[in-house]
Amino acid sequence: MQVHQMQSEALSESDILIAWGSNSDGLIEWSSPAWRRFTGIPSAQQAKHRWQTCLHPEDYRLFHNGASDDNDGRPKLASEFRLLHHDGTFHPVLGYIQFSRDKISRDPVPHAACFEIKTSTANDVDAAPAQQNEPPEPETSEPEPRNPSDQSIEFNHQVIRNLFGNDAQSLRELAELFDTTCEESLAFLATAFRNPNQHDLFSTAHRLKGAIANMNAPQVLECCQKLEEAIQANEIAIAEKMSQQVIRSVIQLRDRVKEEFTP
Repeated sequence: MQVHQMQSEALSESDILIAWGSNSDGLIEWSSPAWRRFTGIPSAQQAKHRWQTCLHPEDYRLFHNGASDDNDGRPKLASEFRLLHHDGTFHPVLGYIQFSRDKISRDPVPHAACFEIKTSTANDVDAAPAQQNEPPEPETSEPEPRNPSDQSIEFNHQVIRNLFGNDAQSLRELAELFDTTCEESLAFLATAFRNPNQHDLFSTAHRLKGAIANMNAPQVLECCQKLEEAIQANEIAIAEKMSQQVIRSVIQLRDRVKEEFTP
């Protein structure tokens, strides 16, 4: 157990490895700075999250039967799986989830270490500022989008329930993570246009769009997409006007998600 403790301490301090460890109940007890940046879950809130809900439901099966005693010292082979990113989508990573025995309860407790796999199709938020010196495309006479707050938000919660096998605990934690993402993003948008920074605005809009994309709310997703496009084109005045619609519609969706998944 001393070797395992030393390894956990080294992983928890890593600025490169996406690493975390949990207790026998699956609740995250420690994490590396890289993990907190990747997931957007701060140290103060990580104990509310189970490691299983941070994995794609299909990939959890890879480790479901892996809770065996790993004290034989054999190295754990790296595997590719998907991990929930702070933008609300699942990103591919390469690494391992390894189990050891809790010295008190003797129940299997996991710890993990992995790297994000960068793909050529992934949207890199740092690409947005590189376009700020390019001339924006000519504005069209496209009509303004309808105000989502004036109509009922379409929210297909059954698709999400099916994805998580209708597991109440997983759905509740998903709702809590969604709420945290929305709260931080909306708080930023509420004041960010007083002294706008294109890079920060784009990063926030991109993160919010990613979170919305997993909630099967097409009206809100379309609104967030248009906000992101306006910021990327450096049309800040248009984006500021759109942001008010985004804030109203996301608040409405956030309340629906809470109502549906947090009894």
